[in-house]
Amino acid sequence: MKNQISKHDRIQMQIVTACNTIGVRAVQEYKGKGWRADVFVPELENPIAFEIQLSPQSLSKTLQRQSKYLRDGITACWLFENPVPKLTNERPDFPVFYVEEATDGSLHINLGTRRKLPLALFLENYISGSIQFKEYIITRPKQSVDLVFYEMYCWKCKEINHLYFIDTPFYSSCGAILTPDETLWDSNSSEYYPEIIELSKKIAAERKDLNLKLAIIKERHSYTVDKSYMSFGCRKCDSIFGDFYVMDAKMDHIYGPKDLIGTGEINLLKMSSLSIPHWCFPDDENYCSK
Repeated sequence: MKNQISKHDRIQMQIVTACNTIGVRAVQEYKGKGWRADVFVPELENPIAFEIQLSPQSLSKTLQRQSKYLRDGITACWLFENPVPKLTNERPDFPVFYVEEATDGSLHINLGTRRKLPLALFLENYISGSIQFKEYIITRPKQSVDLVFYEMYCWKCKEINHLYFIDTPFYSSCGAILTPDETLWDSNSSEYYPEIIELSKKIAAERKDLNLKLAIIKERHSYTVDKSYMSFGCRKCDSIFGDFYVMDAKMDHIYGPKDLIGTGEINLLKMSSLSIPHWCFPDDENYCSK
């Protein structure tokens, strides 16, 4: 029985294949001055050294090795299997990507955890310069949104109301996932954005089976905190639903059953430009920023 090809060798072979596909020469196990690249692509305007790092390696050790490539005017592209400890920000001078193996054995690359590509597609586009580092993320104009609705009884008149929260991520123009703490909105809550409010009303009107009785969103004064802010309020008596109680009810449904879900698309009235450095690879060549 023949020995199986190791993951390291599989990745190495795919790098060479990707280079052949786009017509550039690749050299395996290339020795330089104090460095040895798993695969070296020398005949580019900016030569690339691919380092396949499947075993754990500290950030300081990686940066030490990286400095030798920078010294020689070479771009080192690191393919890690495990997260690099203490590495928090994506950097143009330090291309780090992550290898994942699917259940069918196929290999994929995470672009800084934001977008996943098949290994061959990643390699061909990285080598050709189609995967570029951008300092800003631009939100995609059209977003698909899932709203989860949940009940809340008015503390004052006991009327039943339905509130909602967004249960899908948003995406940049290059398809990168935006995490919940990377706010897209001017207000404190994405649920209060005009496009989202209109979508909730549209779902309530079209999905009669959900029997939604929407709470009213507007600016109200809270005597508890002695200020006015956008809030959910009772559809009958207009009493404010305080943020603490809304968040408490919301958390029960984020981790509990989601029985009332409506889906729709929104067109953002205002595109957001967010200071989020990332590796950008749009399907339509519209990169996030120059």
